[in-house]
Amino acid sequence: MLSPQDQATFTHSFLVCGLKPSDVEALLALGQEGLYRGGEDLFHHNGADGDLFVILDGRVNILTDEGDKITEAGPGSVVGEISFLDAGPRDASAVAIAHVTALRFPAAELRKRMCGDKELGFRILANLSRILCARMREAEQHLEPLMARSHEIWDTADL
Repeated sequence: MLSPQDQATFTHSFLVCGLKPSDVEALLALGQEGLYRGGEDLFHHNGADGDLFVILDGRVNILTDEGDKITEAGPGSVVGEISFLDAGPRDASAVAIAHVTALRFPAAELRKRMCGDKELGFRILANLSRILCARMREAEQHLEPLMARSHEIWDTADL
């Protein structure tokens, strides 16, 4: 049973933005609460499950297959969306930094629910699209200085 604070975090997450209160409640009922200790995987690189997660409490590192940190996700963050959307293997791992509470949405059950209610499905897909777009924009902001610096390096190289 989720605490009132965890329920509030979920209802303010980007996953449920614009959903009717009854749809938010239905999703809460579909989600499975998971408790993770520091160092424990929510999911692992190349995993095939495709489940979607919303972090309710604590922080999670998103890591490459070599263990390099890509980003950190905290309360209200949605993780696992790429594998949920394309049903491909995980391209990263999500590892609890310390104690983490998360709602896990089994991919097959959530997809079935979304297909059964087209409006709900559309809104969830739109929300996931916005999340991915925001992440792409953030990544581009980090790439611009790197690209500028790489041009400087090559411009001064003796060829």
